[in-house]
Amino acid sequence: MARNRDENKRKAILQTSKLLFAQKGFFGTAISDIVRETGMTVGTIYTYFSSKDEIVHAIVEEGWSELYSRLERDLGAAVSPEDKLRLLIERFIPEVVKDVDLISILLSEAVTYTRLEEKIERITDLVFSLTRSLAAGNRPLEAFTRQTLRTAIVVIFLGIMSTVRIARASSLGISNRDIVSVVKVLARESLRIDL
Repeated sequence: MARNRDENKRKAILQTSKLLFAQKGFFGTAISDIVRETGMTVGTIYTYFSSKDEIVHAIVEEGWSELYSRLERDLGAAVSPEDKLRLLIERFIPEVVKDVDLISILLSEAVTYTRLEEKIERITDLVFSLTRSLAAGNRPLEAFTRQTLRTAIVVIFLGIMSTVRIARASSLGISNRDIVSVVKVLARESLRIDL
């Protein structure tokens, strides 16, 4: 007999698992930890997810899908390529950096389950499209190949995520606003675009 699914229970499992994976690591967290923290039975957990792998996959994919959908919607409303780039820096980065638990999961041993490569490719396509729109007559920008841009995005994106995680666990005194300011300066200077 199939059990009824309650969306609130599913969300509770995801939220609790996200916190545990961020604190203890993916491999350091057992299903029994999730059971203990949610107060649910093992059977209830397995009603919603067949494995820890499926849980971490759902955490990352659902969080990413929501974020990327909002980004696409907002970019569709922006008029110029400069406005789109500004929006990408001023909205997307703050959205990403406020979820430290998700960042911890993305940077942990669970990276094999997160399909980070696909996410980087989507962002690279988006930014490369924007840079092509801005490239006319801009020699520094014309020099950016897709691979160069992809490498820059990976270095910056992973650097931002690592910085956020370390800053939250220490007294470095680096805020999300500081991170966005640095990215704006990097974009402005490397792309020679006034942001």
